[in-house]
Amino acid sequence: MKRRRRAASLSDSEIMTVLLYFHFGTFRNFKHYYLFFIKGTMKSYFPKAVSYNRFVE
Repeated sequence: MKRRRRAASLSDSEIMTVLLYFHFGTFRNFKHYYLFFIKGTMKSYFPKAVSYNRFVE
């Protein structure tokens, strides 16, 4: 079975930034944080943010 290999939209430094924001923030649930803070409030800083499921993979 062939699988498509898409290029990651977020760079390694962007992924680390997202994780650091979560660690030092007040959110308890990473899914809620990613969907509402990163994909919502911080959308202008992360315009190529992938879906939550793709990020967790």
